[in-house]
Amino acid sequence: MPFGGRGVRRTAIASAALLVSVSGLVGCGADRKAQGQGDGGSSAAPASDDSSTDEENPLPLAGQHWDIWELAIGGSGLKRAPRGAAWVKFDGAGKASGSFGCHEFRAKADIKGDTVTLRDRETLPGPDGGKSCDARHLDYEKDVQQVLDGKLKITTNYSWVNLTDSHGSKLVLHKNRPVSLVGSEWRISKLDHSDEEWAIDAHAPDIGKVYFVLDEDGTFRGNFGCNDYRGKADIGPKTITFSQAEPTTDKRCSKAVMSTEEEVRQRLDQTVGYQLGPDYLTASTFPYHNLATGFVAGAKQKNQKN
Repeated sequence: MPFGGRGVRRTAIASAALLVSVSGLVGCGADRKAQGQGDGGSSAAPASDDSSTDEENPLPLAGQHWDIWELAIGGSGLKRAPRGAAWVKFDGAGKASGSFGCHEFRAKADIKGDTVTLRDRETLPGPDGGKSCDARHLDYEKDVQQVLDGKLKITTNYSWVNLTDSHGSKLVLHKNRPVSLVGSEWRISKLDHSDEEWAIDAHAPDIGKVYFVLDEDGTFRGNFGCNDYRGKADIGPKTITFSQAEPTTDKRCSKAVMSTEEEVRQRLDQTVGYQLGPDYLTASTFPYHNLATGFVAGAKQKNQKN
């Protein structure tokens, strides 16, 4: 497959955020000059502007499940969580719990005004003892551990929260994902190969809707642009293993559409590492390598007809 010169320089997460209309992010209006962390793309940097206050955008910290979406150490640029997993929950009664990304934790947490103070933190084994964590996850976990300790200032903007320490390091939190990985219709809008990315219709303007749905029984179904497909999907905390993708219809479309359909089929016939966003999904070959292939998909909105 000819990939050279066909796509723009890959900015996977930023592109995903733009193409799926995350209205809360658009409304923030903050400068989004974030740095990627070298795991396949640069960050969308949806962090709230620190000038925002709880009085301007009241958002209760306690009681919510917060995904630790990004972080910055000192004055460095924002770094995106590698395919998610880090999260925190404050119970409002003096306790916090969550995951650093590989290992879980619990701590005492005092919320007073626009600050939260964590102390007596205890690290616990993760679901699999951290066995599924690679170097990028461990590196991100180390940074989360560094920031999520002591007294942190709370600033909010729409559905985003920043927790910032006295050194300027911060965590960017987002309320628990509103879109479920399983059962949602995921519409593929972009394909990628190595550091190249292009729109699904870039070489096949007449291609139909390209989507898939992950079902609870370990299968998936969808349409790859011309034909309907079914296959198996083994979903893990950080990976999805797609296999046995076979067409259930026998339609013939244009050469360009059939070529793109085959590219989609190949991406849904491998193990991919994935990043689940508020309403988008990005995935690439796992373990990642220089010839990795992947896709960007957005969740179908409830009021979206087609």
